Amino acid sequence: MTISEVDGDLLLEGSTLVAEGGTVVVGGDLVVNRRSSVKGNLKAESIRGDGDLEVQGDLEAEDVKLDNGASLTVSGNLRAEDVEIPNSLSVGGDTQVEDLRVGGTAVLTGPASVEDVRVGGTLRALQSMKSEDISVGGTFEVKSLVCEDVNVGGSLRADSVEAEDVNVGGMVRISGEAKIEDLVVGGTVEIGKGRIEEVRVGGTLKSAGELAFERIDVGGEVDIESGKGERISVGGVLQVVKGLELDDDLSVGGRAKIGGAVKANSIDVGGMLEAARATADERLSVGGALTTLEGSKASEIDVGRRARVKGAVIGEVVKIREGSDAEDIYAEELRLDDGCAVRNIYAQKAEIGDGCSVSGRLLYTGDLRLGKDVRLASQPEKVSSLPNPPV
Repeated sequence: MTISEVDGDLLLEGSTLVAEGGTVVVGGDLVVNRRSSVKGNLKAESIRGDGDLEVQGDLEAEDVKLDNGASLTVSGNLRAEDVEIPNSLSVGGDTQVEDLRVGGTAVLTGPASVEDVRVGGTLRALQSMKSEDISVGGTFEVKSLVCEDVNVGGSLRADSVEAEDVNVGGMVRISGEAKIEDLVVGGTVEIGKGRIEEVRVGGTLKSAGELAFERIDVGGEVDIESGKGERISVGGVLQVVKGLELDDDLSVGGRAKIGGAVKANSIDVGGMLEAARATADERLSVGGALTTLEGSKASEIDVGRRARVKGAVIGEVVKIREGSDAEDIYAEELRLDDGCAVRNIYAQKAEIGDGCSVSGRLLYTGDLRLGKDVRLASQPEKVSSLPNPPV
């Protein structure tokens, strides 16, 4: 049927409308009882019913509410206040909707501006999308996203994201820049670069570029190019290609490998710490091995039992636990537990336990206590001043 305008309501039951002049205008409600189509643009006060509707042009209405598993397909642009589709929605052009509800899958091909979005299955926004609140039960794919709150049960994939709160149950992959205040992810996060204020990830966090942040809390692994922020807590492994600078604390349950320098208020690594240089304002604690090219420095340095230390160690108070090996130690106060092996010692005060060995020089300015069976390559020297440390 070819039609241009209807004063009141229009009922479609398996109908095909051809828009005379390119547009069909319905002054009242458009009721779709069976699958119907409109060849051209459609304007209506409201659209309702339980049949599928295809609009081969633009669709403009105050509200669109279909029932009983119906779907809506719009080849052109979609303009509406409220859209509620129980099955699937497909829009070929731009989407401007205040409140969008889709039970299954929504595909928005053009730029989308939607205040409130609820999709039960998959949401694919192939261009830019702006919103206030987005909730997706399954997968959310978007080119660029600007939003306040994002909640996704499955996975989120995007080229870029700017948001306040992002909560994802599974995986997040942002290939470009991310600007997020609070990011909570149950699984894995992969981003290009950007700034994220608060990061809480159950699995793995990876960043290909520089990452700025306030706090990162990851249960598994963190792998980033470089980072600058306030605090990092990692349950497993931390890997940084370049440098890492923190205003507060670094805590790693397993091992930490930093290609450049690491600087923090305090550093606590349960296993191995490897860095070009490690500096802590207060405390540096390593349970397994400490390896640096330029040295490590802190007010207090504590190395665990049977640890291996490579690189100079500089601290006000240095404690090397039983059975550990170290190279050069610079300290105001040094304590070597039993069975340690050290190359050179430069300390104001030093207490060396039983069975220790010093293969190089032992210089001190204050008190020196030697345990039983200590092996020295040369006699201890009490001097007026100590050599300057390398860091």
